[in-house]
Amino acid sequence: MDDPTNYEALKFWLDVVQWVFTIGVMIFVWIDRGRSDNRNLIKQMADRQEMLERRLITAEEHLRHSPTHDDIAQLRSQFAGLDSKLDRVTNTVDRVHDYLMNNKGD
Repeated sequence: MDDPTNYEALKFWLDVVQWVFTIGVMIFVWIDRGRSDNRNLIKQMADRQEMLERRLITAEEHLRHSPTHDDIAQLRSQFAGLDSKLDRVTNTVDRVHDYLMNNKGD
């Protein structure tokens, strides 16, 4: 039985195939881990964006109920009107006070 098979060469090529396969698996795992990390980061960004959108909606709701510039201007004009009326009432009270103080015995 003449067996012309070169077992040393066959072992060498099996070792080469094994190394290529191992390196291929290593590269696949490295790429897949990168994808997984990217997925997690994208999910975190989406969650953060959702939280910021909720905060923005809440802030807009609070601002919707805040007075506008026109409301504040109207309040200032009403305050000025009340201030002038209060000045007239103060003057009248002062005159009554002066009258009562000057004519206390009469």
